[in-house]
Amino acid sequence: MSAHTATQSICLVVASIASVLLIGATGVHAAGAPRYPDIVEQISHLQIQNEHRREMLRFSTTHINVGDGPLQVRGGGQVAPCVIDTVAYDQCTHSTQEVLDAAGNIVLTHPAGVAFFHPQHNHWHQSDVALFEIRAGTIDGPALSAGTKITFCLVDNDQTVLVKKGSSRAYFDCNAELQGISVGWGDDYHQSTEGQELDVTGAPEGIYYLIHLADPENHWLETDEFNNFAWVKFSLRRRGANPKITILEQSACTRITCGSSSNP
Repeated sequence: MSAHTATQSICLVVASIASVLLIGATGVHAAGAPRYPDIVEQISHLQIQNEHRREMLRFSTTHINVGDGPLQVRGGGQVAPCVIDTVAYDQCTHSTQEVLDAAGNIVLTHPAGVAFFHPQHNHWHQSDVALFEIRAGTIDGPALSAGTKITFCLVDNDQTVLVKKGSSRAYFDCNAELQGISVGWGDDYHQSTEGQELDVTGAPEGIYYLIHLADPENHWLETDEFNNFAWVKFSLRRRGANPKITILEQSACTRITCGSSSNP
């Protein structure tokens, strides 16, 4: 390489660096560090109801975001029929998790399952939000029956102590475009909600664990992938016509999750 050519190359590099610095100075900045959500679970109510000659264990649960950033999920692309856990739906689209930085910019995206229109609820759900199952004897004992994967709409509807009173919700609409859970907010589901039940018809007396696992297919990127798990230990007794349950123990809740309105 000649001295003239080398000088030209150095000038081009310097010009490129100057151009980058100039762009930064005029307001175009590199993306900030990603702020991931962290979803933890809480079970706040448990009871047995007789429904059409079936014994159903019903429970209330809350998904709470204690992470550094929101859980933000966006649907998009072509809408087409699909089948989710053997159930056919007419309107489905792919979901994408959007990870934000401190300024609210999208810095990372990740496939997050499927969004679909739930005809009975008349709004859009996200697939594989939670898994419910009952295990006999111990927390890792045999499953009483096949677990149930649950689909939900993700919204802010339950404040924790992380949220200033009177704060507005960022996610409140069950549409296909955008759903999520803000930092310090929870998404709670009462035990009367469809899907908040497991069949215990004919189960023998004994000790059981109700298990609640969020994101069973690992669709979401989080700060902690190992705390999506909550449980309740209960005894089942059959005295008279109806089975009775007694709560014996449950997974610990933190100051944040215990402070949610669904678990005062």
